[in-house]
Amino acid sequence: MMYDVIQDEPSDNFKRAWQAAARHLGSLGGDGFNWLRANLNPPMAEHLSFRLGNQIFFVFVEAAEFQYEKANDLFSQVTQEANAVPCLMPMTERLTSYEPSANGWGLIHAEIRESVNPPDLVSSDLIEMTDWELHDFAVQVVKSQLSEEGKNVFSTQSSRKIDPSIWYEHEGDTYWVIVREARYPNNQPAMPPHVADIANELSKIGKAGFFASIVVANHNDSFDPNTKTPGSFLPLYRGHAMSVKYEGLVSIT
Repeated sequence: MMYDVIQDEPSDNFKRAWQAAARHLGSLGGDGFNWLRANLNPPMAEHLSFRLGNQIFFVFVEAAEFQYEKANDLFSQVTQEANAVPCLMPMTERLTSYEPSANGWGLIHAEIRESVNPPDLVSSDLIEMTDWELHDFAVQVVKSQLSEEGKNVFSTQSSRKIDPSIWYEHEGDTYWVIVREARYPNNQPAMPPHVADIANELSKIGKAGFFASIVVANHNDSFDPNTKTPGSFLPLYRGHAMSVKYEGLVSIT
């Protein structure tokens, strides 16, 4: 199924609240804190997301025109896909700025409406990466490579339900990339079956499109299938080292 994801540009008032929320969370993060999403480039399911230790937190910033009760269910859907903690962050407007309405980290659990203190949820448990996390990781691999090549990546998103995953500019033209990934020993992620429809639709706004195939293995695994018996490959664990096989973009237009 193909459908358009249409999101309005956030107001300047909300952007101020969002910036204050990001600064507040970043100031408390400390060791083990890693941003997953810290921009407002559409399309977006969450306003902010980060990993702390073995936990992922999705944040819906409540301010200006963004109120959780009026939002669609995309935030909840993607939070479940990512096995993330769904958090609201109500912001209070002051004379010249915003500040979190709640104490501490300023986060409220979106389902049980109790205060969330992220360090309390971190443990030494091994948590296997979800498909959402793996896709997000693959998108970052491609984004980093494009940036190293001098291309301007201006939009990324991490839901496999939305294509393309990446938009970038180069020498005045706009390009897009569909990203797919696989857990080793699966060696060949498949293109989406509707790729021709995607290419036709995006030809109106982009010069060309590409497909990026990423294969990821546990860092302690070999990419040689002959070194392991079937079913003995190690899982991909959240926050642990991984090995990546990526051979560049393949044109699909």
